[in-house]
Amino acid sequence: MNFVSLQYAVFLCAILFVYWRMGRSQQHLLLLVASYGFYACWNWQFLSLILISSLTDFIVGAKIYRAQTPTARRNWLIVTLIINFSILGYFKYANFFIDSARDLLHGLGFDSHFGSLDILLPVGISFYTFQSISYSIDIYRRELTPTHRLIDFLMFVAFFPQLVAGPIVRAREFLFQMSTPRVFAWNNMQTGVQLILTGLVKKAVIADTLAIHLVDPIFAQPEQFATSTLWLGAIAYAVQIYCDFSGYSNIAIGSALLFGFHLPENFRFPYLAKNFSDFWTRWHITMSRFFRDYVYIPLGGNRRGPTRNLLNLASTTVVSGLWHGAAWTFVLWGIVHGLLLIGQRTLALRLRSIAPLIVKFVLFQVLLVLTWVLFRAGTIALAFDYIMALFTFQNGESIETSALIWFCFGLFVIDHLYGLHPQ
Repeated sequence: MNFVSLQYAVFLCAILFVYWRMGRSQQHLLLLVASYGFYACWNWQFLSLILISSLTDFIVGAKIYRAQTPTARRNWLIVTLIINFSILGYFKYANFFIDSARDLLHGLGFDSHFGSLDILLPVGISFYTFQSISYSIDIYRRELTPTHRLIDFLMFVAFFPQLVAGPIVRAREFLFQMSTPRVFAWNNMQTGVQLILTGLVKKAVIADTLAIHLVDPIFAQPEQFATSTLWLGAIAYAVQIYCDFSGYSNIAIGSALLFGFHLPENFRFPYLAKNFSDFWTRWHITMSRFFRDYVYIPLGGNRRGPTRNLLNLASTTVVSGLWHGAAWTFVLWGIVHGLLLIGQRTLALRLRSIAPLIVKFVLFQVLLVLTWVLFRAGTIALAFDYIMALFTFQNGESIETSALIWFCFGLFVIDHLYGLHPQ
C-alpha cells in the first residue's frame, strides 16, 4: 500500500474513525492489526520477518535487563545482533556480496559458475530492523527499561506510518507515549493533515514530476545530452531525492500525529546547510543519529585522537552508504562523504581565512550535487562518465523544460525559504 494512493487515504480514515472511539488498550491492538495489514499489502509472507525481529528483541531485551554479569548481558546482546543482522544481511546484501565475489574472481582470471540468489527484498527491512535492535542496545547500555507489554512492543516495531520509510524511531521515544493518555485534539488533526498534504506535494508533485520529465531520461542515457542538460538533471535529482525522502517522512509524521503519536523530525531544510557536517545534522536526521550513536561513538568517536576520529568518521559514512543500498555506488557515495567530512575538518581553518562564506556555500552545493550523481547512477563507471561530462562541455541533446518543471523547482525553493525563518 503506497502512501501516495487513494487506498492509503481510505485506510487511514477508516482506522481513525474507529480508533478515537476505543480505549487505550484497544487502540494499541487496532494499530497493531492495522500495521500488519498495511505491511501484508506489500507481501504478507514477510510478516514473519517482522515477528521474528520483534520477538527476538522483546525476549532478549528482558534477558539483558535481568542478566547478573556484564558477560551475560553482552552475550545476550550478541544473540540479537546475530539474528537481526543475519536476516538483514541475507535479504538485502547476499546477492551484493555474491556478485562482488564473482566479479573479483573474474578480474583475477578465475572462472566462477555460481549465480545470484532468487531473493525478494522485504520492504522497510532496514528501518524496522534498526528500530528493534536499538531497543536491546539501549537496555544493554542501561538507558532504557524493558517493557512488559508485548503488544506495545510489537506495535512500536510495526507502527505503519513509519514502517517502510522511516523516520527511525527509538523505543525510548515511542514506548512512553503508549502509556500516556492520548486525547483527541483538533490542533494535532490540523497539523497532521498539513504535514500529510505537504508530503504529498513533495512526493507526488515535485519528486515524481522531476523524475519522469528530467532525471530518469537524462540518467538513462547521459551520453546523449549536452553538459548544460546534464547539470540540470543532476540538480533535479538533488531536489527529487530530498522531496521523495522528506515527503514520505512528512506523511509518516503527520499520519502518526493523527493518532496522537509524535515522531521525531527527519529533515530540516538540508540544502541550507553551510558544509557537510551541517548537512548531516539536517538530512535524514534519525538515520544520522542512529549511526552516530550506534556506530561512530562505539568506534571511539572523537575520544581517541584526531587520526582515529577521522577514521571513525569515514567508517560511519561508509556504513551509512551501504545501508542505503546494496551496490558499490552507495559504498562509494559513503566513502566520498567521509573524505569530504575529513577534508572539511582538516582544512577548516585555512578555508575560513581565504574564502568568503558565499564561495564556500556554493562550493559545498556543487560538491553535494556531484555526490548525488554517485548515488543515482547505476554503476560507478556511469557515475564517473556523467561527472566527467559535467566538466568537459559535452555536445548533445537538450530537454525541453515545461512550465510544470519550473513550477516544481519553485515549490522546492519556497520550501527552503521557509527554513530561513524557523518557527
